[in-house]
Amino acid sequence: NAKEQELNTGKIDCIWNGFTITEERKKNLNFSDPYLNNAQVAVVKNSSTYKTLKDLAGKKVGIQAGSSAADAVYGAPDFAKSLKEVVEVKDNLTALMDLEVGGVDAVVLDLMVATDNINRSKKDFRIIDEYLANEEYGVGFRKNDNALRDKVQEILNAMAKDGTMAAISKTWFGSDITVVGK
Repeated sequence: NAKEQELNTGKIDCIWNGFTITEERKKNLNFSDPYLNNAQVAVVKNSSTYKTLKDLAGKKVGIQAGSSAADAVYGAPDFAKSLKEVVEVKDNLTALMDLEVGGVDAVVLDLMVATDNINRSKKDFRIIDEYLANEEYGVGFRKNDNALRDKVQEILNAMAKDGTMAAISKTWFGSDITVVGK
């Protein structure tokens, strides 16, 4: 929740951490063009029987407070109302630890974050194939900081054109999932 405040006070110059472009954020920030398509997904234990989002009806679902996952859950009122409880925690790692110990039945978070966490941690988790919401990642800047935004965009465009962006994506995600210049 402090990211935008840190940006506006000059403590940081941009937000580039799986930062979802939303209409609300566009009111207060200047964004690069999207560089990656993403989605909000539900992570469950492999041993669970949950296969769809509807299977989570009556269940406890964890989310990171103030995140795009929170926006996705509360922005899907039928889904949110079907849940027994939405448990807001400070970060995704805490939510996933809660899932591991059975405090929640699922965690909603970014597909990229979920995939990376499952691959790195080797936890016995899986992602439900159905997405709660699609979204795009971008780099956020102070509202009037066009010079830095434009310079970063220029570099992103050059990296896409020369293949650097695709190579980085393949290293971290196994394929080119970037959208710059496409």
